[in-house]
Amino acid sequence: MTSVVVVGSGAAGLAAALSARESGAEVTVVEATPTIGGTTALSSGAAWLPDNHLPLAAEDSPQRARTYLSALGRSDEYGHGQGFGHGQGFGHGHGFGAADTAMSDRFVDEAPRVAEWLEMKTPLRWATLPVPDCHSTLPGGYGAGRSLEPRPFRAPPRVAALVRAALPWRSRATLTELLTGKAAPDLVEQRRQAGTHTAGQALVAALLTAAVDAGVTIRTHARATRFLGTGVAVDGTLLAGRVVLATGGFERDEVLVRRFLGGPIAGLTGAPGARGDGLRMAVAAGATLHNTGQAWWCPTIRIPGDAIDDEPVHRILLAERARPGAVLVDCDGHRFTNEARSYHEVGRSLHPTEPSWLIVDAAHRRRYAIGPVRPTDPDPDWLQRACTLPELARLIDVPGDALAKTITRFNWAAAAGEDPDFDRGTNPYDGVMGDPGAVHPTLGPLYAPPFYAVPVRPGLGGTSGGPRTDPDGRVLRDNGTAVPGLYAAGNVASGPFGSAYPGTGATIGQALVFGAQAGRAAAGD
Repeated sequence: MTSVVVVGSGAAGLAAALSARESGAEVTVVEATPTIGGTTALSSGAAWLPDNHLPLAAEDSPQRARTYLSALGRSDEYGHGQGFGHGQGFGHGHGFGAADTAMSDRFVDEAPRVAEWLEMKTPLRWATLPVPDCHSTLPGGYGAGRSLEPRPFRAPPRVAALVRAALPWRSRATLTELLTGKAAPDLVEQRRQAGTHTAGQALVAALLTAAVDAGVTIRTHARATRFLGTGVAVDGTLLAGRVVLATGGFERDEVLVRRFLGGPIAGLTGAPGARGDGLRMAVAAGATLHNTGQAWWCPTIRIPGDAIDDEPVHRILLAERARPGAVLVDCDGHRFTNEARSYHEVGRSLHPTEPSWLIVDAAHRRRYAIGPVRPTDPDPDWLQRACTLPELARLIDVPGDALAKTITRFNWAAAAGEDPDFDRGTNPYDGVMGDPGAVHPTLGPLYAPPFYAVPVRPGLGGTSGGPRTDPDGRVLRDNGTAVPGLYAAGNVASGPFGSAYPGTGATIGQALVFGAQAGRAAAGD
C-alpha cells in the first residue's frame, strides 16, 4: 500500500489527507503545533468555489468563471501584477504575481466537484454567503453564490480536543450572521455551551472528523524539517512515503519575509506555525519558485494584549472602514483607496512603512463597533480622540491642512452619495461590506465631533507564493520536470490567481481544490 505523509493540517492538508486516503493510501498527517487547523481554524472558513452545487450558483458555469478570472487578470489593478499600488515596497518577488492559466483552469474544473465531494465524504455542510464576487461587475462576475461557508458543526469530543482554538475575541457566529447583523446573542451562547464550532473551526472539525473516521493517522507536536526523497524527516526520524507539503506560508519567518516581501510585516493575523518549513524543504529539493512576493493582504489594527500562542497578532480591519462616517488616510492626510473594497485590495494599497489612519466621527462611533469596542463602551487608550480635526491631526502627526481638505472634499461628495475619487459604493461588493440600514450603505460625511483615529498597517493572513506545481500538485523543477515524491498545495505553493483576489474565501477555496488534487496524485503516482 502506498504511504502518503501530509505536512500541515489546515484546509489544504486535510483535503489532501482525505483524498489520498480515499485513493487507497495509508496516510499520516504531521502537524508541528499541538493542535490541528493552523490559520484555517482562525479564519471565517469561507471558500470561493464557483459553479458549485448550491441553488444560488445555478446560473454559474465553468466558462463564466474562466471569463471572470481572465477579466480580473486583464484589469488595471491586477493586469501587470506589480504588487502594491499606493504603498510601494511589498508585493515584489519571483513572477510579480502572474496568474497561472493551467492552474486556474483546473481550479474552475474541480471546484464544483470538490465542493460536493466534501459534503458527501465528510460531515461538512455548506451555506451560501450573501456576498458577490469582489469584482462582480467585470465580465463573468457573479452575485451571491460562489462564496460558501461551513454551517455550524459539533465535533465528537476526541476530535474537538484536537482543533485549534478560535481567536479569543471571535464569537460563535457565522460570517453570514456577522455581515447581516443577525448574530443572535442567545444562539451564539447556546453554541458556546454546547461546544458547537463555527467558521474556520467548523471547517477543520468536519474535515478532521472524516479523516479520523477514515483511518488517517494524526500526529501533533511533530515538525517536519527535510524532504528525503523517500519520505520526510520528522523530529530527526524518517517518516517514509510520498510527501504533500501543506505547511502554510512563511509569514512568521523574518528572514524569508525580508527576502521575498521586503518586510518586516507589522500586521500578522494567522497562526504562529507558518514559519516557512515547507518552502525551505521545497527549495532544498530543487523546486522552482513562483509568486513569492505575493500574499493574502489585509488592513490590520493592533489591540494591546492580543496574542496567539504567546505570539503577537493583529486584527483584520473589516467592516469599520466601509461604513458611513469613516475614511482611510495616509501619513500625509490623503485618501488613497476605496475603503469598502475587499480586504486584500485595501491591504495591498497601504504604505509599507508608515501607518495609515482610520478616521471616524462621533456618529459612526455611536453606531458601530471599532474592533472590540462596542458603541456603548468607553473609549480605550489606543483610540485617539480629539474635539476638532486640527487637534486630531496633531495627535496623529498628520498635516492638518491636508486632512481638513481631504475630509471637506469627502463630505461634500458623500452627502450626495458619491465618491468621484475612488468610486466607493458603486460596486455591489461595497454595499455588502457597509450598512444596509443606512441612507447610503457605505457613504456618509464626517461632521459630528469628537473625531477618532486608529492606526492601520498592512498585514496578511498568509503568503501565497512558493514552489511552482502542476495542476495535480507535483512540485516542479526549473526545467519543468517533477521532483519525485513531492507535492504541495495551499499557501505553501504558488496558487492559481497570482496577485488577484476574486472573491471571499479565495484562499481556502484554492487550498481545498489543490489539496484534493495533490492527495490523489500522491496516492496514485
